Amino acid sequence: MPADNRAPVLARIAQMREQRLTRALIEAREAAEQAHAAASAAEAARTMAERARGDARLLFQASPACPQTRLWLDQRIAEEFGAAARASDQRARHEIAVDAQGDAGRALEQHRVRSESVAAHHQTLRRAEQRRAEDRVDGEAAAFLLSRGWA
Repeated sequence: MPADNRAPVLARIAQMREQRLTRALIEAREAAEQAHAAASAAEAARTMAERARGDARLLFQASPACPQTRLWLDQRIAEEFGAAARASDQRARHEIAVDAQGDAGRALEQHRVRSESVAAHHQTLRRAEQRRAEDRVDGEAAAFLLSRGWA
């Protein structure tokens, strides 16, 4: 089986694919970092809302008959629910981004393994073809020497 003459073209295609996969990994890593920052900020906002609700509850307990303290407590509770929902959403987005980063890393590694395997296969084919050519030349040289009586 002759060596594939398209090896340089295939190597260039593999190189371009590796560049795209590397870029995708970098983008996934950046997205994961941004999602982590957003999740941290959302968690901090949730903690602040929880503290504000605690303060409102203490004030309401001090004067339960005041409608303003009840309204303020209700608003702080609603704020805390919203902050908890946003924090949960950001944590989920972060988990998805981390999973995407892992998938991109695995795809890049799988591509590298496959490319190395294909390159090794092409190299083996080239070596085998070179050995066959050398054997053919050796055989032709021996036949030539015998035909001339020089061997």
